[in-house]
Amino acid sequence: MREPACRCRRCDSRRVMSTPAEVDRLLSAADEITARAGLGPDTRAAVERAVAAARGLGDPGRLLHALGRATLNLSQERLADGGDVTELREQAEEVIALAGDLLSDPDRHADAVVRSVQAGQILAGSGLVDRGRDVVERVWRLVAPRPADGLDARRARTAALTGLVTLRLETDPSVLGPLAAEMVDLQRGLARDTGEAAAVIDLADALGIFARVASTLGRPDLMRVALTEQYSLERMFQGSGAQKRLERIEASLAQLQQAAPENLVVPDSGAWRIRRSYLDLLAQPSPSGVTAGGFAARLAAESRVTGPAPGNRPPADPSVIADCAARLDQGISLADADQVIEADRVLAELADELSLYDGATSDPTRRDVRRLWSAALYQRAMLRHRIGHCDDAWDLAWLSVVVAVRRHEGLPRGTATEREALADAVTHMVDAAVVAEATGRHEDQIMLLSEVIDRCADADAAHPRLRRILGTALHNLAAALLERRQTATAAPLAERAYAIRHDLAVLDQRAAWEYANTLLLTAALAVDRQDWRIAVERLSAVGRLLAALQTYPEAMAGYAGQLVIEVTAQAPELVDRARAAGTWPYQTRTPQA
Repeated sequence: MREPACRCRRCDSRRVMSTPAEVDRLLSAADEITARAGLGPDTRAAVERAVAAARGLGDPGRLLHALGRATLNLSQERLADGGDVTELREQAEEVIALAGDLLSDPDRHADAVVRSVQAGQILAGSGLVDRGRDVVERVWRLVAPRPADGLDARRARTAALTGLVTLRLETDPSVLGPLAAEMVDLQRGLARDTGEAAAVIDLADALGIFARVASTLGRPDLMRVALTEQYSLERMFQGSGAQKRLERIEASLAQLQQAAPENLVVPDSGAWRIRRSYLDLLAQPSPSGVTAGGFAARLAAESRVTGPAPGNRPPADPSVIADCAARLDQGISLADADQVIEADRVLAELADELSLYDGATSDPTRRDVRRLWSAALYQRAMLRHRIGHCDDAWDLAWLSVVVAVRRHEGLPRGTATEREALADAVTHMVDAAVVAEATGRHEDQIMLLSEVIDRCADADAAHPRLRRILGTALHNLAAALLERRQTATAAPLAERAYAIRHDLAVLDQRAAWEYANTLLLTAALAVDRQDWRIAVERLSAVGRLLAALQTYPEAMAGYAGQLVIEVTAQAPELVDRARAAGTWPYQTRTPQA
């Protein structure tokens, strides 16, 4: 590939013989001095040395890193003082050209995305708004369909989302809520996982962007959450720049308080690591509407799992635990054999007895009591739901969630026992959400599924059960929002479910069936937003998967058939192309004009 000519007027463009190690050292030094000292002569000289060395080496990836840094620093100088932007625009275009050749390189893809987006934003900031927006939109179209399942992939998606939301803020802010919320969630994950100070600063910036989006959506509640968290993060940093940012946030909060007075609570300095998903917050109705109340408040108000046992009941011992476990197995076996009346009796008596032991028994034995108690409540709830007694089932299911969560929250974090207790609790939540839907408690359904997603946010491949539950909660919440026509909020949730279930599909036939179900959901959402390429891709995949499974609910094939008819009518060229490639497993033909 021909090496591009140097357009940086301050850079020594003479060939410099370099080694990869020397260039990496200079790149690190340039990044470090920029972060430590800010802009200035020493920083400029360090960056110029890195650019010259990277050119001398002839490595496009290292040159992109160096030139991207030089262009970013130059933009901060020129855009701040209103100086001549000709050189800045030239360097940005060189970065875009260089990055374009590296976007298909798996090892350089993330950096190419980051630098392309930065350059697009710089062009827009220099007055070339349409050109900058075109660059960022093109990169987003490339990144959007890809799963964000690795660190580099997450970096790329976060950068593309940030650029997209920032540039669309001026033109179409009303549809940016889900994108801005996903941007914050991804950036939080990067900051937490990498521990980099720069990632924490980027999280603070993302929160500021989200607050602006929340303002356009008429959500002062979300503005307050984002601004107070941003304020908490900015207080971690020193210097005049940080002080100016704090003053701007204070002014925004003061204006917000004037318009919508409420007690302000600024999180402590470590709270950002465990804050809940902004996608979940966005999915909750505004406080001006009807809400079911937050999960934490509902949990705190539940009084059936507190207090001493009446009648001086003796505490449970190992023999009692063993007997109760055997009775639980008996109740489950009776339910599986459709001996409904007897199963209901056994489970009811067991749950009542365990509730008394809970008040009389101390940890650690009480954890076993609560494990069995929550399981007995859960099994009885599922039984009552199965026979159509949904209101009874809801009360039992909710109490099973409360008991399971209380058990989980009493365990040391990070242990195998704690992970299994969490898996039990969120399983109860997911199935309680199904019961809530059946009884018309749609806000409770959304509350429970959102809580599962929040609690399972750190589930990784080392715990397939938690990953599987997370995939189910994401799928079910997306499906619930789709039914309520909240498709913009549903789409990113469905894509997260798709990424998780794709990885788990090899576990067993049921996991493959769950993946097929989410393929259908993402296809339906793609049809809704008229993204025909994704619709064809997902329908092709689900058709092949259902043919391989052979055993699956007929409703899935029927739903796929309906979507196929619509996609074939609306995107005949894409369907014909897939058929020619041998990836379209359906018999329908493109309608003739």
